[in-house]
Formats: sequence, C-alpha cells, structure tokens
Amino acid sequence: MKIELKYFTGTGNSLKVIETCDAIFSESGNHTNVSEISINSKIIPDSDLIGFCFPVYAFGIPRICYKYLKGIKKFKKEQKIFILITAGDSDECGFAIKECLHILNRKNCEIIYSGVVQMPINWTTSPKPPFPPSIEEAKVIIKSGQTQTKEIAKNILNGIRKHHDFNIPKRYSRIKFYWDYWAFKYLGIQNMWRLFKVYDTCNGCQLCEKICPTNSIRIINKNPVWSKTCEQCMRCVNFCPQESIYQTQGGDTKERNKYHEPSFKPVHHNNWAQQHL
Repeated sequence: MKIELKYFTGTGNSLKVIETCDAIFSESGNHTNVSEISINSKIIPDSDLIGFCFPVYAFGIPRICYKYLKGIKKFKKEQKIFILITAGDSDECGFAIKECLHILNRKNCEIIYSGVVQMPINWTTSPKPPFPPSIEEAKVIIKSGQTQTKEIAKNILNGIRKHHDFNIPKRYSRIKFYWDYWAFKYLGIQNMWRLFKVYDTCNGCQLCEKICPTNSIRIINKNPVWSKTCEQCMRCVNFCPQESIYQTQGGDTKERNKYHEPSFKPVHHNNWAQQHL
C-alpha cells in the first residue's frame, strides 16, 4: 500500500506522531512518504491512503493547515484519509477535526479514522496554567503519546475504524468554549503577533528568523519583529538560545519550562542555523 503522510508542527509533536505512524506502516511493508505541508502545493501524489497530523490551536487547526486543505484539488476517485490532532489535553481538541472534515468531505474523501493524541504543551507564553512540563514530565507524556499512536496506526492497517466525538472540554463552560474559539479565530490570531517582544538578553543571533515555519519574523536593528502571518506555534519561543522571547499581557517566559520534542530539528534556511542547534 502506498501511504502519503502530511504534517505541520511548531515544536515537533505532530511530526513525532506522524513519524511513529510511518514506522508502523513501513514495518508492515507499506511504501510511505512523509512531508511537511505547503500552501503552494495543491496536488498530493496518488496514494492508497493519506494521513494528516496537525496541532490544535485554541480549539481549531492552524490557519496554514486550513488554507492547505482548502487549496488541495478535489480527488478524482474517492480517497481514503485519516486525521490525527495533537493536543496538550486530549479532551480539548475542540473543532480541529470538524474543521478538517468540513473541507475534506467536499473533496471526495472517505475519512476512515480520526483521533486526538495527547502530547506535551508548548504554549510557554500562556498567561495562566497549564504551562509546558519539565523535561522529565515531557518524556513520560511523549512515551504515552507514541504508545497511543502505535495502536492507532495498527488499527488503521487492520481496517478498524474509529472517529473522534466532538465534545465541550470538561474545564470549560459552553459559553467560554465558543467565546475562546471564535475570539482567537477572528480576533486573537490576527493580532497576537503584536504581543511578541524580547528581553534585553536577546543578542540578535537571528535563529528565530531562520527557523520560523511561516517566515513571519524579520530581524530589524538586531531585534526580531513578527508579522501577521505568525501562527503562534511557539517555535521561536522554545528554541531561542537566550530564552529571550516573551509576549506582553501576561506572556512572561522567565523561569518557565521551555518545550520542544527532543529529537525535533526544525527546517533551517541556511547552514548557520543547522550548526547552532
């Protein structure tokens, strides 16, 4: 079976999940290909199965993922699809899978599996808990997430179909849940890039600019400046060598745990960044 695996990640969780699927699929003799999504790519190679893995941001998928799914061309024949969402709390997937289904059901897709995999939180600039875990705590969460993902991959290969049931997160009222979703989607994400600042420990190394997955950072007068294409993926915050990046309005990051999946090496724009990670 030919399997195409697509992902978007800020700090490595979704890539770890898709790589875990890849390992199980490959061990069973399937031909797989793993690649990061690109909004410039509208055609997916002919495949028996396509898998998507995205993180959940404020109960939805990142804008870049939404635009990517909207942009891919309708499949000529019915295409089997599975969708996995990574979340800091498996109870808080929100509308993420629903957003994917809304688009893919119109593109001649048959969704054979959908699920949520709990992985470590990376939202270091959150104004209130939960915050990213310690290194040791993160290892435990990652191991559990991989175990869950292996079972999912085996279920998919064995033809077992499961689908995530939409729910209101336990710690949210219905009103707060809908408010946070709509406020982030139509107000927050449009403006939160303006909140990014750096402490005086920033040495202008330019790493944040070089590893940003959406090219949303430019170095001006030796300081990073963010733009409206920022997805709030937290890659810059969690990879900053000087731990210098924070957000105003409660997003202080001093003495907070930083998180990225230990094996994750982000895409770099030049050799300088590769040598400094």
